[in-house]
Amino acid sequence: MCLHLVEHTQNHLAEQPVAHALAEPQPEAEPAATRFATLLGDAVGLGLPTQPLGLKATWSLTDIFTIVYTVVDEAYKKLFGTQAYFCLSPNDEPVFTDAEVITLGLVAELSGSRSRHAWWKFVAKNYRHLFPRLCDRTRYSRRLARLRTALEQVRRYLVGLLNADLSQLRVVDSFPLTVCYLRRVASSSQPFDEASFGYCAAKKEYFYGFRLHLMTDPAGIVVGWLLSAGHVHDTKGLVFLLQDLARLEPLLGHCVTLLGDKGYTGAQLAAQLKAEFGVELLAIQREYDKELGQSAYNQVIGSARKIIETTISVLTGVM
Repeated sequence: MCLHLVEHTQNHLAEQPVAHALAEPQPEAEPAATRFATLLGDAVGLGLPTQPLGLKATWSLTDIFTIVYTVVDEAYKKLFGTQAYFCLSPNDEPVFTDAEVITLGLVAELSGSRSRHAWWKFVAKNYRHLFPRLCDRTRYSRRLARLRTALEQVRRYLVGLLNADLSQLRVVDSFPLTVCYLRRVASSSQPFDEASFGYCAAKKEYFYGFRLHLMTDPAGIVVGWLLSAGHVHDTKGLVFLLQDLARLEPLLGHCVTLLGDKGYTGAQLAAQLKAEFGVELLAIQREYDKELGQSAYNQVIGSARKIIETTISVLTGVM
């Protein structure tokens, strides 16, 4: 769809490669766009391409802006129709559209930018020809924050274009994001807001940082995520994630069965999720008699959960 449009506009796009485009003055010294371009074609789970598409290495940042905007604008019009849907002011048709705001937000994430201020200045200086009616910096930040729900809905629309499995099955897990080695925390002068000490049961070690709670479909495509402090347990993170998703999907309880590992074991948790969100939780049970071997139930749940471990492996490889 979007590639079809690019074929007709390719002569008007800048020919500089991604690495060269991102080498211009920008907010981050070492953006992650190069690694992203390399891994974008890698398989994440079942049903996705097993070989890179071979196109990303020649894309310029102008190409990326064009492709992302084309897809986002089409998705926005199909989902919401008019900009008045999210507008709080009398101006229900701002000249700098919501689709452009979302495009800037998404490309900022792809390029590794961590500062909205620095990213806005970078775009205003180098890509004003693509966004001639770019709003001022503070208004951009406010609108991007207000469009959080719209951005999430657009993301889910794009997940549908990836042939994501929209059945009732979802897989949940979490993994640590270490920001500082334990032995260096006491002497570190770098502030880490909301970071805390946590324990990773899989690696049997403590860490300092955050914990990313993840939900995927059976093909390994991410359909929900939540970032918490490192000490937040899997069960609490899952509740917070479902609360966030429930605001976007009122019918969540009618379409989701969750598969979890031993960190989500507990009849009380399963009952709570069923009562509050209407979802079914099937977690791997703790087996205390190792001589009996793994139960058939745990074998089935464990086999179905392997795909999320592949997704986590891919994510940790680009972080």
